[in-house]
Amino acid sequence: MDWKFHAIFSFFLYAVVITLFGFPAGFSFSGFVLLVFSSMLPDVDSKKSVIRKIVFALLFYTATIFVWFSINADAYTKMTLTTIFAVLSYVCYVKIPLRHRGKKSLHLWRYFVVISAASFILFFFSGMNPHYAFFISIGYGSHLVADKIKKF
Repeated sequence: MDWKFHAIFSFFLYAVVITLFGFPAGFSFSGFVLLVFSSMLPDVDSKKSVIRKIVFALLFYTATIFVWFSINADAYTKMTLTTIFAVLSYVCYVKIPLRHRGKKSLHLWRYFVVISAASFILFFFSGMNPHYAFFISIGYGSHLVADKIKKF
């Protein structure tokens, strides 16, 4: 759960990927952000992790923005829906049923496959460049590899 180690490992891995594949500068910055973010994503199941707070804050703010700009309703209905999303976000934040290690952990390679596939599908069908899923896969995988390296 050492986020600094994962960030440094991601930075070096990012430099290798950019050098090997020669992505353009604008694309590579977005890829860097996705790689670093996804390299810390497996720690979302730890109550002490910073990424957990970030993920649930993003979930809440994204839901709020969606409610206020996508739903055609009066202000009272929008406030009610925003309150519901706030409560659900908080409940998920406090009661997420995962463990930081073990069978119910996000530190398993099967979740690497699921997150990689889901991110590719999301980018592909949203009209964004599906190569971004490559950076998410590398970031998530680097976390799992870095944890194995730290055990030695």
